[in-house]
Amino acid sequence: MISESHFTKLHFEQAPTCLMIRPAQHNRVARTMHVLECEPEKFEIGSNNHVKLEPIFKLPLRDAKSFREKRDVINNKSKRPLRAVRLVSEKNNENKNKGKQRVYIACNPNYDKFNIVNSCNGFLCLRPPYKIIPLVICNPVTGEFIRLPPVTLNKARVTMVGHVGFGFHSKTNEYKVITIWRRRHEFKPLILEINTLGTLLWRTIEVDIHISFSYLRCPTCVNDTLHWIRHSNNEQTSILCFSFESERLQLFPSPPHVFGIRGNIRMGELRGFLSICDIFLHVVTLWLMNEYGIAESWTKVYNIDVSAFSLFNNHVWPRYECFPIKHFKDGAANAILLMIYNYTNYFIYYYEPEKNEIKAFQIQGTDSKCIEAISHIPSLISLKDVVKGDNIEVLNIHSR
Repeated sequence: MISESHFTKLHFEQAPTCLMIRPAQHNRVARTMHVLECEPEKFEIGSNNHVKLEPIFKLPLRDAKSFREKRDVINNKSKRPLRAVRLVSEKNNENKNKGKQRVYIACNPNYDKFNIVNSCNGFLCLRPPYKIIPLVICNPVTGEFIRLPPVTLNKARVTMVGHVGFGFHSKTNEYKVITIWRRRHEFKPLILEINTLGTLLWRTIEVDIHISFSYLRCPTCVNDTLHWIRHSNNEQTSILCFSFESERLQLFPSPPHVFGIRGNIRMGELRGFLSICDIFLHVVTLWLMNEYGIAESWTKVYNIDVSAFSLFNNHVWPRYECFPIKHFKDGAANAILLMIYNYTNYFIYYYEPEKNEIKAFQIQGTDSKCIEAISHIPSLISLKDVVKGDNIEVLNIHSR
């Protein structure tokens, strides 16, 4: 019943934004995705300062065939579902978790790991670190995933690392992946390719020769448009966007003065609006673009001083970044849920401006000090309903 397409769409329209978390350790490849359901009652002022991770999902491996071969060797060629496999395990600290085991894949993290590019409508785009292929789209709730066809570029003409973004074009009801490559010589134009999920081809899109960058961060899909924070050696940091409607790559209006200060900046989507969040000298600032594409509509929504909290143990603040997880409006006090981190320490802040109250939380449920975290709306929508035609095979991590 819950896999019926009409139900899954209705479910997604009402599904709340959650925080998806994956342990990230240099010597392991973590497939486990924890989810933190971000409901107001979990963050009431005066409650304890820990929040617990509960539901768990699994990400696909880079190469399922190679994984099965390793599994068969270790399990003496026994046939077991992928979800039940324990390739390598080790005992946790017995004083803490007696009888429990840590599970991870024994392989080369730099080769076998997938990084999360971004989330869109309940799907995740995955790519290897330091590379752009293979690319995978998955639904971590259903366990479904697809491998995108290889890009068509001649690798000798471009730098080793390209940039990726995943988004949705509502007018055509299509999901698309963008790859942007910077050629080895700065004076040559960028190379942009686009793939529509379900097709085997990558189309090359012409790019304005005057657009350049050193690197791109924070791919975010809002209003049928992909956005990145653009860093350049020769110009001020700005926003670059690609419209699925016009298929143009161009600069996008930025909040006033944000990219001129020495802050750590993240971009994202909040309640359907494009958002910019930065942390500078202990102060978190959040901007929302109230009217899409209108520069003057950038509005400073929050300016939060978090210097009073001792959770950071005197770490150097300029190393920290911050992003909003959820904005509570309906049925709850006007409040914002933020994550502040420096890649080894992660804390959640629940702030109610009307009461001028702020509460800091630590995350429980994973034994790793280093994690990856993204805002995500869990979805039951099947990739089979998204990928049209028979060109792309929809796989499942739970299949044999």
